[in-house]
Amino acid sequence: MQNYYKIHADGLHHFKNEARKAFAVICNSFGLQEEKLILTDADNLFQVTFSNSKIRIVVKGINWGMNTDINFGVNARDGNLYSILQLMKERKPEIPVDGNQIDQLFGYAHYLLTHAADILKGETTFFNQQEALIKQEKENALRAKQAESDKKLSEGYLKIDAPIGEPIWRKPRPLLSTYNSIKNKFPHSFEVIFNPGDLLSYSEYGAAFITNWKVDLHDAVKVNEIICEISTDKVSIEIVAPHTGRLIWLLEEGTIFRSSTCIALLDLHIY
Repeated sequence: MQNYYKIHADGLHHFKNEARKAFAVICNSFGLQEEKLILTDADNLFQVTFSNSKIRIVVKGINWGMNTDINFGVNARDGNLYSILQLMKERKPEIPVDGNQIDQLFGYAHYLLTHAADILKGETTFFNQQEALIKQEKENALRAKQAESDKKLSEGYLKIDAPIGEPIWRKPRPLLSTYNSIKNKFPHSFEVIFNPGDLLSYSEYGAAFITNWKVDLHDAVKVNEIICEISTDKVSIEIVAPHTGRLIWLLEEGTIFRSSTCIALLDLHIY
């Protein structure tokens, strides 16, 4: 374990020194200071931030020395940061920035000096343009979502508010009989049980709910056929039929369950 920490501490120290060297001219010329250094082991990420009263530049080393990522923006509370790659689409460099991580550090620093001196001085036109683009994209997404919602409603779909995420849409179905009434009528029916803890690390992900039934009530299903999709706040998985049979009862979309739950009944008798 000591060797593990030493390796990454050495890597962190190396990245820190090289980032300082690469951005020394920018810092000296435009009065930027190093804010702090972050090592996030889970993301394999080194990070150094340089800033002054007008601009913030975040220099990231990704995947333990393989690549470098640069994000920058106006130095304001909750200000957005933008990828240097976006700027490079508009202000193309004469020579592409590539090579190993250290080459990239110096390449991006040189690019900023030669193609973005106005931004380093505090000019906000580029950032204002990006904000306008983001706003337009959000408005377009909202319009598209509303159009899709109107289309679903016109086609007869029912909208169900999901516990998290986007609403669930489904075709209307007759009022379901209760689990007990169906089980009493088909006492030998097979229970399809789903336990959030088995597949979704229940203690981490919490409640689950069905987002989509791939088959309709009373449909015949084959063993290993996908019958529904179950989601949590972090993941979605597909559930397959454990047996061949006929779907005679189901747990409806949007219903939350936090423990082992019967989500469907299969009539196996006719098979």
